[in-house]
Amino acid sequence: MSLFTGTSGASAVTLDSPVKAERANYYDVGINQTILPGWTVGLDGYYKTAQQQLDDGLFGQTLILSAFNYEKGRVYGLELTTSYQTNDFSVYANLAYSYAQGQNWDSAQFLFSPGDLAYVQNHWIYLDHDQRYTATAGVSYRFRESHEASTLTYLDLVTGSGLRQSGGGLEPAADGAGPIPNGATVPDYYEINLGAEQTFKVAHKQFLKVRLDIVNVTDNIYQLRSATGVGVNAAQYGMRRGLFGTLSYQF
Repeated sequence: MSLFTGTSGASAVTLDSPVKAERANYYDVGINQTILPGWTVGLDGYYKTAQQQLDDGLFGQTLILSAFNYEKGRVYGLELTTSYQTNDFSVYANLAYSYAQGQNWDSAQFLFSPGDLAYVQNHWIYLDHDQRYTATAGVSYRFRESHEASTLTYLDLVTGSGLRQSGGGLEPAADGAGPIPNGATVPDYYEINLGAEQTFKVAHKQFLKVRLDIVNVTDNIYQLRSATGVGVNAAQYGMRRGLFGTLSYQF
């Protein structure tokens, strides 16, 4: 770090402890139950405690991932899933709850401001990829025009409560009084996708498939990251409406 002293690249924090290997205990338990023929429901729970919780981020003007450690980490959540399929019809839905935190950056400390470094030393903060709720759902149906041709149609929905950004209050004045790192979230979002695939039987076990996918049908503009938060120095947005065509030959 001394090479940058007196330059515009100098960091207010010069401490640079080496990145360490993560050690973790991970517990997972789940159950799947068939309620009726074709209808399955599942519930899965997980819990993780870590020493030297590894994370990475994009710092400064060069968007290259840099690794760092939290001295302690904790991650837990629940995932509920259900699906139903019969003949040519299928439907599914998933709901996930997640909670991910870390405390005390104890490697690559020069990546952070003095105020944030002091605050995180004694406070748990959310990891940048923490998203409290995520839900997906979809439905599909295959129309069989003949023994040689069929059309698969589908519709999918993805929604989430938003990833982390700085805010949600201020650090104590003794730490720097800046916004709390990863203390808030970007707004929630949703995306609807739909498509169709036409299949033609050319010969025995040979098929020609023509597919059209429309991503983000409603052209919903939403932000994934706001250029604030730990290791997030560039804003990122979800994909705008897009049309994709595919032609494939299976043999």
